[in-house]
Amino acid sequence: MKRGKRISERRLVDVLVHHARPRFFTAREVPHYEKRIDVVAVERHTGEVRAIEVKVSDWPRALSQAIVNQAAADRSYIALHSETAHRVSWEELERTGIGLISIGSRWGDVRILKDARPSTVCNKITLSRLRTAAGGG
Repeated sequence: MKRGKRISERRLVDVLVHHARPRFFTAREVPHYEKRIDVVAVERHTGEVRAIEVKVSDWPRALSQAIVNQAAADRSYIALHSETAHRVSWEELERTGIGLISIGSRWGDVRILKDARPSTVCNKITLSRLRTAAGGG
């Protein structure tokens, strides 16, 4: 990304979904309570559901949303632009079990920096609804 040009959240979602499609069924803007989950990804072989909150730089907001998403998915992640992902508090990720994904502005520029722990508070009914919304069952 050229200096001075701001990347959009939508571009980050596009890059993430494009990267995930070979391995995951995906859906964007999936309703969950009074909000929407930016990306729901269902692993094609295992059916595991991952909820991903995408932000350009506001990791505290993404983290609070991802914590809520633990009630709906097997694993919950925040995804941030690669230029800001280093700002995230690793202590908060460890405390909450939320994973971290770094996304660049180019196709394929996606890295999992920290795996999410399996959710211990997941509601199976909501999980099933998300799986269906993403086309994974």
